[in-house]
Amino acid sequence: MDRHSLSASYAPSSSPSALPSTIMSSSPAHSNGLLSPTRSSRRKERRNPSVTPRRFGRFFTPRSNLTSLPTSRRILGSLNSSSTNRRPLSPTSVLSDPIASDPISPTSSPTRRFGNDEDEDENDVRKRRWRDVDGTPSKRRALRSGMLPPTLILPEADQQLETEEASASSATPAAQNSMDLSDQRKITLSQFFKASRGAARAAKGIPIADNNPTTISCIPAESYTLEGYEPRPIRKFANRGFEAQLLEREHGFASHTGRQYLACPAADYRSETASFYSSSSDVHQVNANGRQGNTIPFSLASCHSASVTAIGDEEGSVRFFKTTIASSPTEAKVDLIFNVHNNAIMDMAFSEDDFRLATACGDRTAKIVDTATQTVAFDLEGGHWDSLRQVSFQPGQAAGNVLATSDKAGCIQVWDLRCSAVPVNCFSTRGPAGLVPRDTRLESIAAKKVNSLNNTHERTIQGITSAASVTAIHWLPPGREHLLLSGSEANACIKLWDTRYVKPRRQAEETPLAVTIQPSNHTWRSYGITSLALSSDAARLYAVCKDSTVYAYSMNHLILGHAPELVDNAAKRRPIGVEGLGPLYGFKHDLFRAGSFYVKCAIRPKGNSHSSELLAVGSSDSCTVLFPTDERYLRADSARRAHILEPPVAATPNQSFSSSCSSTPTSAIPIFRAGTGLIRGHSREVTALSWAHDGKLVTASDDSIVRQWQEDDSSARHLRQVGEFGGERHMAGWADVTEDWDAEEDDDE
Repeated sequence: MDRHSLSASYAPSSSPSALPSTIMSSSPAHSNGLLSPTRSSRRKERRNPSVTPRRFGRFFTPRSNLTSLPTSRRILGSLNSSSTNRRPLSPTSVLSDPIASDPISPTSSPTRRFGNDEDEDENDVRKRRWRDVDGTPSKRRALRSGMLPPTLILPEADQQLETEEASASSATPAAQNSMDLSDQRKITLSQFFKASRGAARAAKGIPIADNNPTTISCIPAESYTLEGYEPRPIRKFANRGFEAQLLEREHGFASHTGRQYLACPAADYRSETASFYSSSSDVHQVNANGRQGNTIPFSLASCHSASVTAIGDEEGSVRFFKTTIASSPTEAKVDLIFNVHNNAIMDMAFSEDDFRLATACGDRTAKIVDTATQTVAFDLEGGHWDSLRQVSFQPGQAAGNVLATSDKAGCIQVWDLRCSAVPVNCFSTRGPAGLVPRDTRLESIAAKKVNSLNNTHERTIQGITSAASVTAIHWLPPGREHLLLSGSEANACIKLWDTRYVKPRRQAEETPLAVTIQPSNHTWRSYGITSLALSSDAARLYAVCKDSTVYAYSMNHLILGHAPELVDNAAKRRPIGVEGLGPLYGFKHDLFRAGSFYVKCAIRPKGNSHSSELLAVGSSDSCTVLFPTDERYLRADSARRAHILEPPVAATPNQSFSSSCSSTPTSAIPIFRAGTGLIRGHSREVTALSWAHDGKLVTASDDSIVRQWQEDDSSARHLRQVGEFGGERHMAGWADVTEDWDAEEDDDE
């Protein structure tokens, strides 16, 4: 007697409890043997163990050792903006109509569409197996009858293409469009929902039969990636009327003058740089003084209140270049030349009243020239043992009496002309009756130094430490004019000095107030600094680095934490060498390359004739590059380039070194390319630059040419569009912008 008949003998036949036993015995689930036997009153039910070796190993395996995420998580991971942009065009969108390329009409199930079938574990027999290309089914578990889901039949790719071609040739365009928009979309949605349900069942481990062995796509796998494909730019703001303009202004955008519609991007930096040009009459050929041939201009300095720029050449001569617009093409730009040194003049600077011109020469001396009489009033000798590199007047109350010089041996000297016995009429002055000239019968006076900073910058090569050349110095504005910034050829560290503090004799090394750290991408090797420039509000410091990058520093973060040294009229303190922050961001441009330490920069402050601030940088690629310093342009340029995918970059030595030696990854410095090149003006490296007081730019190059650049929108556009025929571009230069900038907009747009 079996168990069911035994249990039935204890219950009367007329009792309702006999019905469940009859139903249970006749159910198909009980007949196939998959479910556990029914409970009995005599013994415990025998069930399969709840913890299997597979479950035990998966439960105690750390999550960090798992090789791949579940299928559902892989699908969610691939549905971000970066992955969507990186996926090439779907082959279906190339060979079929726009309906087939719709995001809701996949060519297969969602899991296979994102390529997740390749990441599945080959040893996991519970996962779904797709058929191979030749149609042979892969290894899979045996499926019992009654567990198969409804079969999803997808049309073959070749058959679908042939059907579409036949229908396209026979049906009219109107009927074909109606078919695309109604019937075909319904079929696509139906197939998509079926495929989605099938993928969800497969993700849970339920096997699904695949009765469609055909290949989904008729295009070979190697042709999926289209050559030269780039995603289209996504315009965040369109021409939607007045409300769109208000929204753009709220986000820091502003349409420039002369543009009625929003076809061009708003807040474009080219509105500040596209109008620069230089004609053939704005050029001066630097000829040698006293002999035939040309000479190379080494330095430039512009007056603060006159349209005059001083040019220093490699033979020690100084000439005054007029920046006014020439009335005729034959008018000379230079009418005054005089000799100051017998060697190259490396740098020059005007005092605030423009009556004193300081020159730094390669013969280890510096001089103060009276500009009204073109005679030497002071000699700065005996303070340097190597050729000079920089000279700069201290702003503020010094009134042209205090200046600093630097040399190749890492020494910075501070001079005060008031410490010498100065006779009357040593310099030309302006009185109530007019100009009072200097007494030319006086001999030049020897200036005295008040402070010496030795070995300010050093470099260490193979364990040997030596002094580095100080290639850039810059005073802070009035109120903090006792502070001096310096940069060198050794590295990209900028040091801040208090020139009032005199080092004791027992102290061996010079100690700055603060020193910035090097940029994070200089871990593998160091790059020196060629020039420094300070913004009009003294909030940003710009440094031209030898790695062809202009770095921007925050002046408020030169000293971290409590910094009483940076307060106006601060008391003198003993420096302790506090470490400051590195650069905030950087500028780069395709036409900018710092091939030598002679490449300098200059900043145009805000004035009456120009309301914007611009940074001009020379380049070894025979041009000048203008960078707008308004950071609203940087945010706008970054937003417009957000859709552009950066090409994959191979691992560099500095990246591998920093990743192996540092526990925390170094953060990359944001690099902006919001710049405009001034082309065709020079044929060799552009080194020295200077801004005139009226907003004109003067550049000097190794091709022995000094050229001025001014702003005029119509003239710059004409030079860009006129072409080479006719000779109007001969000896001229202009701002290089894209062609869409000069395209005229139709009134009916």
